[in-house]
Amino acid sequence: MIYHSFRRFVYKDIYFLVRDHPSTEDIIHEAFIKVVVQCPKVKHASNLQGWIKQVTRNTTMDWLRKNKRNRQNLDLDIVNIIEQNKTLGLNEQGVAAEVENRLRDELLHQTINELAPDYRILLLLYYVEEKSYNEICRELQLSEQVVTQRLARARKKLLQYFSRKWVDRYER
Repeated sequence: MIYHSFRRFVYKDIYFLVRDHPSTEDIIHEAFIKVVVQCPKVKHASNLQGWIKQVTRNTTMDWLRKNKRNRQNLDLDIVNIIEQNKTLGLNEQGVAAEVENRLRDELLHQTINELAPDYRILLLLYYVEEKSYNEICRELQLSEQVVTQRLARARKKLLQYFSRKWVDRYER
């Protein structure tokens, strides 16, 4: 019952970090096994939703640490888009722009995955879930000053890492 109630709730967070549907499903299953095992030990069920989300995030971070590997394989979706556009007779500039956008997005997600888990979670909460600083403070049990400072550091690190990778990609 818990699984069906909260699966959709946590799916987008995990998928944002992992970028792979089968892996996302595996993480969800693993997280909910932990939830079911630990649920009797939870003293306050008032914030069950937040607790499940935290267990899911921690499980995702564990999975990312275990499966840290070079993910610079050519995305099959990009190959399919190129072939599809060729059969439709679309010009190469449109295809090139689409491929570049996809590569940039993939590189951005890889860069986010290289950030410290604290930074990743803040970026996820603020930019993907569009939560306010107050909501983030309550969820992570941090002061607004700490959230503001860490989010600024996360943005700065992301910019540094991404810029370096994007430039390196085109200098080769």
